Amino acid sequence: MMWRGEMQQQPELPPLGERARAYLRGALFDNLGLKFVSLVLALTVFILVNTGQEREIVARVGVSYTLPDDKVLVSERVDAVRITVRGPWNRIRHFDERELDRINLDLTHTQAGEVAITPDMIELPAGLTLTSITPKVVRVAFERVRTKGVQIEPVYAGRAMHGFRVDETETKKTLPPVTARGPEGVISALSSIRTEEIRLDGRSESFSVEVQLVPPDGVEVAPDRVTVPVSLEEIMVNRRVGPVRIALTGDVDPSRVKIEPAEVEVVLAGGLRGVERVVASGLTAQVAVSASDVAKPHTAPVVVEGLPPGVAVQVVPAQVMVMPRR
Repeated sequence: MMWRGEMQQQPELPPLGERARAYLRGALFDNLGLKFVSLVLALTVFILVNTGQEREIVARVGVSYTLPDDKVLVSERVDAVRITVRGPWNRIRHFDERELDRINLDLTHTQAGEVAITPDMIELPAGLTLTSITPKVVRVAFERVRTKGVQIEPVYAGRAMHGFRVDETETKKTLPPVTARGPEGVISALSSIRTEEIRLDGRSESFSVEVQLVPPDGVEVAPDRVTVPVSLEEIMVNRRVGPVRIALTGDVDPSRVKIEPAEVEVVLAGGLRGVERVVASGLTAQVAVSASDVAKPHTAPVVVEGLPPGVAVQVVPAQVMVMPRR
């Protein structure tokens, strides 16, 4: 019997965290065998459904050509076609377009026009079907093949050392022609075959280099690589300098001599670098006069000395009048 006023005690519940852990433990581990069987059945159904489902994939197939011996293809080549492949997912996912054989178009007996690309030209792995091909036709046009010997045209890049240049006449003279083969219209208009760039940077001596030939599209050359002997030459120039004042040499008093004209012009001829050095260092024109020569007027040659080898000089006028000063 409870006394009046006493409170009835309630049973004490475990903490919330412990109750949550107990619930999760039961959800994960109670009836473990039954839950495992359910999971296996769900996975089995998923695999069966997805592996049997039809899928499509887009792939590319290369195209090659077999041409007549006496003709060349001048129309634009189609190098690959796009195909759509359909099949079960388990086969589609193992499909690799790189394993497909190229489509070979045999044009040896074909006239110009359209050539169809048909499904029987493409062999797919078992279980897969072809649903589309793009493009379905290839347009072809031919031109007769012609061969001709053509000259090589070297192509240069960069600059040789200052004062030097390519002697193109000498270089081309040593290059034999090559045989070009291609469409008749192109070959008829072809006068030369260019090389890849030959670098000249800083060179001052002749040299040889092996280069690739670069023919126009659709043209084949034999051989396709050649050795080009590049001939370099010094640049020769003529440069007029003046007026240059004449200086007297000899045992005469310059104040007693008069020269007419007192100045001349000088024409230098030779290698560019040598001429530039002479101009930069300055020129001196001289007339040799002795005391015995001053008695009466006479002509004397003008001389320019101290020129480097390879540089010639011409003085205008070549002689001057020498006379006593009154």
